[in-house]
Amino acid sequence: MTGEDERDDGDEGRADQFVCTAAVLDVTPDVVAVSNLGVASYVLAGVADRERNFYQWGSMGVTTPTGLGLALAVDDPVVVFEGDGSLLMSLGVLSTLGAVDPPNLTVVVWDNAIYGTTGGQPNHSASTDFVGVAESCGVPATRVRSEDAFEDAYRAATERDRTELIVCAVEPVDPDTRPPFDFAHIKRRVREELAGE
Repeated sequence: MTGEDERDDGDEGRADQFVCTAAVLDVTPDVVAVSNLGVASYVLAGVADRERNFYQWGSMGVTTPTGLGLALAVDDPVVVFEGDGSLLMSLGVLSTLGAVDPPNLTVVVWDNAIYGTTGGQPNHSASTDFVGVAESCGVPATRVRSEDAFEDAYRAATERDRTELIVCAVEPVDPDTRPPFDFAHIKRRVREELAGE
């Protein structure tokens, strides 16, 4: 592992997802952010609704593959705000990340141990070692559970020319904020921002 394993299967020692999301935008203000449907997108919009936010809708399981495609298409830093339940639906993407390894991609997995957008049903993240799976696929990974450890891990990841995965244990949240629901508009504004139009 690239960092200390702070695996926590209980409710104590979990970070604030809003604080961690804000830290990403502070550390890398020009980052292209691809956010999982639901809570990850709600939190991102609540922190800052930006032209470089690519909110995913109705697309559970494709957030990391979408971020990978963007990282291969642009030189800008790309962060994926992935949900633990969403990544459970597409674990095979970690093998592709290890093989392709774009230098500008960081994947953040928000591990709240539930399917937060669909009603809070428990998922199987507690019995899944995301760090171990990622590393077995050639993706350096670390697990954190505090805001300070998260910011340190994210800053370090962005200073290296490789894809890295950070699993961050977070408290479940149900934000009031919502990003725009105009899917075509979201796609257009991200494309235009990246193309400099």
